[in-house]
Amino acid sequence: MTNLSQCLSDGQGPSKPGLAGDGVDVDKKNLLEMLNPEVNTISYMVSLDAQIKAAGKDWTRIELLRNYAVIFLATFDPVQVRYLGETWLSVLDWTLDTMPQSSSGDLSIIVSAMLRLDPTAGTFTSTHLRFLRTCLERSAPSYALPVLDKNIYAMPTTPPKFMADEFLCDDLELSNVFITPKSGFTRKIVPQYVLEYYLIGAHVYLGLRNYARARLFLEYVVLHPSTQHSISALQVEAYKKWIMVGLLAEGKPYTIPRTHDNAVMKGVRDVARPYDALAENFIKKNLTKYRAEMDVGTQTWHEDGNLRLVKEAESALLKFRVMDLQKTFAALPIGRVAAHVGYPAVTTLQWVTKMIRQRHLRASITPNGSGDAGDAVLRFHHSITSSSAPADSDLAAQTQRIEALVAHVRDADRRLQLTKEYVEYMKRQKKSGPDAADMADQMDLTWESNGAGMMGSAGGVVGLDDDDDADEDIMGGF
Repeated sequence: MTNLSQCLSDGQGPSKPGLAGDGVDVDKKNLLEMLNPEVNTISYMVSLDAQIKAAGKDWTRIELLRNYAVIFLATFDPVQVRYLGETWLSVLDWTLDTMPQSSSGDLSIIVSAMLRLDPTAGTFTSTHLRFLRTCLERSAPSYALPVLDKNIYAMPTTPPKFMADEFLCDDLELSNVFITPKSGFTRKIVPQYVLEYYLIGAHVYLGLRNYARARLFLEYVVLHPSTQHSISALQVEAYKKWIMVGLLAEGKPYTIPRTHDNAVMKGVRDVARPYDALAENFIKKNLTKYRAEMDVGTQTWHEDGNLRLVKEAESALLKFRVMDLQKTFAALPIGRVAAHVGYPAVTTLQWVTKMIRQRHLRASITPNGSGDAGDAVLRFHHSITSSSAPADSDLAAQTQRIEALVAHVRDADRRLQLTKEYVEYMKRQKKSGPDAADMADQMDLTWESNGAGMMGSAGGVVGLDDDDDADEDIMGGF
């Protein structure tokens, strides 16, 4: 144990005191080879960090240490590292720093480390944003999905003094119990980091055509509270994309949430007027005016980085115009469809066929014997039975999400009740009758396979068509 203590404090082995740059050695053997990172997490982590600092710019040594770091990040004990969060973050940051120079920069190891420390990824840290930036820089946004798909429930906050030892417990619901400003697991966080994280995340979901999730992330940015009704440039950018996502997904702008700040929203909309003009022409299904507006503002869309979204919205407008035809016609020739959308018959036929193949349109095309594209007949299919009830699998998934959310709300509420401010607030209240029960305990989370939706405590049906929209509406209620 004397040799080990000397190694950890001096950063060099007793057998080769002149080779500190080569690593911590015990009996001519690297200490990292003698320790199991899963069992001896603290010793392994401290030794690894010491060798990293001693390696300097020796890339041969750095490549070797990267292999040790990868092993550590994949196997460390998440409870032991809570004692040395700053050292853990130092190793993680160093691994991210050396990835551009590495031949095998597998970002999945960073995901593994983040989720190993906090399986919920529910407490926002500086690593969330940095990792997301790295994924975009390496043109590998899909690596960020395991983290992006996790909802953020909490921010690092300083717990009450009498709860300082709670992080030693392994049975925790909210990870911000041990991820605090003083734990070392995160750098300093400012509001701009949160806005940037959600805005970049929305970019990733837009690339995947996951409009529901993109909408949720953009609304987080647009609705972010601010002091003195100040407006952030990130909020303006998010609002512009939020308008376009609504046109692409539903054929109209999303309804502005009731929780918005009127003064902030007015300022944001004043800056984003060209996008509101686009949306107005889109709603009217006026393709000519939309194209004219699009051409006039080409420079604006390009500077905002939204030119591709604007062009996609043009295609979406054509799609919704064709979908509107099924409200009037059961079948009609492709030639008439082409006249309605303003495209040649051949192009319209190809485009409608693609819509059917992508299941945007329930229809079929009957070719004409002459082979003329304009004479082919588009027949719309109307479902005999229609039901808005979610599938059983959707209900089960939705129930699990609500249960997870309720668990986090319950945990947050109970820790809030331990704060000095809450105790003083309760002293000022004049109680009459028994104390109110925990709201989380009053929720009925049962569901039946033959039901049309989930029944809340008041008997109302909770059943949303889109999973991610369900998450959004739930969050909007708090």
